[in-house]
Amino acid sequence: MFPAADVEQLTYIKKVIDECDYYVLVIGARYGSLDEDGVSYTEREFQYAVETGKTVLAFLPRKPDQIPQGKTDKNDLKRQKLNDFVSMVSKGRLVQYWDNAIELRANAIVSLTKAFSESPQIGWVRADTLSSASTMADIIKFRNENDSLRAEIKKLKENLSPRYLDAADLSAALEIPFSYLYGPGSSASRRKGSRKISFYEFLRWVGPSLHTPSTVAGVCTAAERAIREREGVAGRSLHVPQTPVNDALLHLVATSHVKMWPSRLENGTNVTAFQLTDLGIQIWKELSYVKSNTGKLEEE
Repeated sequence: MFPAADVEQLTYIKKVIDECDYYVLVIGARYGSLDEDGVSYTEREFQYAVETGKTVLAFLPRKPDQIPQGKTDKNDLKRQKLNDFVSMVSKGRLVQYWDNAIELRANAIVSLTKAFSESPQIGWVRADTLSSASTMADIIKFRNENDSLRAEIKKLKENLSPRYLDAADLSAALEIPFSYLYGPGSSASRRKGSRKISFYEFLRWVGPSLHTPSTVAGVCTAAERAIREREGVAGRSLHVPQTPVNDALLHLVATSHVKMWPSRLENGTNVTAFQLTDLGIQIWKELSYVKSNTGKLEEE
């Protein structure tokens, strides 16, 4: 894939991901080439795909210890980085496992087909495969009729769904508690803190993690990242408990910004999945873009 041009490798990778509709991650037993910060380009790819809201389909080896030694990393540091990467990918995300190429191929086909249906993207078509004008007119007609029926069904569902007329708007405040280790090594102590924010701010924090279905644990990870990066909280092993995050998500469900449904992980564990609604995506976008009159330097 890499061209013979003076283009930074990661920059080119990002361009390729931007042009894709879905991001499929297949992990084996090697961590891969490292960048100057000691992070593999594959992990950088995954992080960028998540940050840009791509639908991510991850496939992990069910029995990594049984992969032949010739196909594994010999470097202990790389093995540890691979284990950490697998943990990152598995946390708060529905993944598929495989034992061999046949099972991997079958799981990939099923997962992609499901993604095409549940999360349709722009796609592309070659010019020489375009249908005739009359066929295209029929397709457009049927598509408009289908859209109209979908809108009518959606309206009927909304009329039947529970209404929370007394629910507070997103300007209401909530408190997110957290804890972290402070101090060197074994002498470190766990300190506690909290951040009082509005539901608008909470939605801005966790919006990227909810573009695709996520669990409460996955949203907690997003909140931990926001507290560390946006709020500037130092310390190691920063942790946000699930209860306040779950309560915040349920309020976003009540205000129609997030939808929820029962789901099941690959290992059979029953979980509740959460994802932004169209309204939630719109509000998150409005909260996240840079306004035209902000961030400008004053002229001397």
